[in-house]
Amino acid sequence: MSNEGKTKNNIITVLALLLLASVGGNIFQYFQNRQIIVEKEYITVQADSLSARKQELEIEYNNAIADLEQYKGRSAELDSLLAEAYVKLEEQKKQIARLIETKQDYQVLQQRYAELRKTANSYLERIEQLEAENKQLKHENTELSVALKQTKETNKELKGKVDVASRLKLNSITTKSLNVKNSGKEKETDKAAKTERLSITIVVDENPLASTGNKTVYLRIISPDGNVMGDVSQGVKKFTTESGNEIPYSRSVNINYDGQKLTKNITWDQDVFNKGVYQIEIYIDGVLAGTDKITLY
Repeated sequence: MSNEGKTKNNIITVLALLLLASVGGNIFQYFQNRQIIVEKEYITVQADSLSARKQELEIEYNNAIADLEQYKGRSAELDSLLAEAYVKLEEQKKQIARLIETKQDYQVLQQRYAELRKTANSYLERIEQLEAENKQLKHENTELSVALKQTKETNKELKGKVDVASRLKLNSITTKSLNVKNSGKEKETDKAAKTERLSITIVVDENPLASTGNKTVYLRIISPDGNVMGDVSQGVKKFTTESGNEIPYSRSVNINYDGQKLTKNITWDQDVFNKGVYQIEIYIDGVLAGTDKITLY
C-alpha cells in the first residue's frame, strides 16, 4: 500500500474513533440527564405525597373538632370537658405530623388516624352521657320545683284557711238608740231629737282556733252624711286594717278572749243626733267582724 493509501486509512480511523467518542458521549449525557429527571420526578412525587398527607391530617383533625364544637357553650361543665378533648387531640395531631415528616409508612398513619377518631368519639360519648344526665336532672328539678310550688300554694291556701278560721266573728250585734233620763235610766227611742246615746252590744262567737288573750275592738259609727263620728277633743283616731289600710274609728275597747263566747257592750254618747241611717262597723284586731245599722227619725 502506498503512503497515500495509509494516510487515508489513518484519517478514516481517526474520524471513526471521534465519531464513536461523540456517540458515546451523547449516550452518557442522555443517561445522566435521564437520571436527573427521574430523581427530580421522585422528589416531586415525594413532596406531593407529603403535602397530601398533611392535608389528610388537617381534614381528620378538623372533622374531629367539628363534631365536638356543636356542644360548645351549652354549659361550663361541657366546656371544661371540651377543653380537655382539644388538648388531647392537638397532642395526637402533633405526633402524626412528626410521623409524616419522617416519611412513616402510610399504614402506621392510618392507625394513628383511627386513634385520633377514637379519642374524639370517646369524648362525644362522655358529652352525650353528661347531656342526658343533665337533662334528667333538669327534668327532676323541674318536677321538684313544680311540687315545691304546689306545696307552697297548698300551704298558703291552708294558712289562709286557718287565718280565716282563726278570726273572731260576731254571733250577733245589736244597736239601740237611747234617751237618758236625769236619773240615769235609759229608754229606747227611734227619735233623733230624743236620742242621747247609742248602745252597741256584740256577742263574739266561740272559736277554739283563735288565739286567746287581749284583743282590741274598734267601733266605727258612720253618720247619715257619711262621716265617721269621733270625739272632736281627741282628733281623728285611726287603726290599721288587715289589708294595711289606715281608717278612722270612733272608739276602741279591749276584751280578754279565752276562746269562749263573749258579750261586750259599747256606748256612744252625743248631744245631737241627726235624722237618718247610722252604719255600725265592728273590727277586731283590724279585721271586720260584723256590721249593723239603725235609723233615727
